[in-house]
Amino acid sequence: MFFRKKDSRALPLPVKCGIGLIIILAAFAVDDSVTGFFQLHSKNWAWTAAGLLSKYGDWPPLLAAGLVCVMILHLLRRFEASRLLLIVLIAGMLTGFSATIIRSVTGRTRPNAEAPQGFYGLRYNSRWIVGKYEFGSFPSGHTATVAGLAVAAWLMNRRFGAAAAIFGAAVAWSRTALHCHHFSDVVASVVLAFFLSPWIFHSLEAKTKGCWPCG
Repeated sequence: MFFRKKDSRALPLPVKCGIGLIIILAAFAVDDSVTGFFQLHSKNWAWTAAGLLSKYGDWPPLLAAGLVCVMILHLLRRFEASRLLLIVLIAGMLTGFSATIIRSVTGRTRPNAEAPQGFYGLRYNSRWIVGKYEFGSFPSGHTATVAGLAVAAWLMNRRFGAAAAIFGAAVAWSRTALHCHHFSDVVASVVLAFFLSPWIFHSLEAKTKGCWPCG
């Protein structure tokens, strides 16, 4: 069954914000130990697998694969499925883009950065660091994208969403395993996805209903 409607029993926004903040703070409290647990320290088969997950779990290949699926569904005259899948893609991409904007402002060092660990904002050592890889850790763009896709996919179809969540968890692990992100970066991205992706999905679902091309 495609597309589950909004649950009228959903928690109020202030409660959701409070829960999300608590989860992120808890992640910071255990950041060093959990990040160290997931990090890989030798280039073995697990490192190779993590590298592949990071490569193909980024937004360009995900967007390309998703658009191909949308086109195939449309050619098969599965118009409603193609419409919802496109909305899922947009929700994931916009969630990831939002994470990229946020991390450009926070300026947090990645675990493998040469600079001392911390949040530096827009400048470090009297230099602008916006867009610098070394200072683009919080939150994780990869994780925000795949989590946004998974949340939206869950709203579209439970089985599809569960499969997307498993893939998203693997991508999130890879970003920590490869020393690219702290545990709290990943957790913050998931929290962001739970807030932003449903709003995007439901907004676009309502606006595109009845105006999607039908062959």
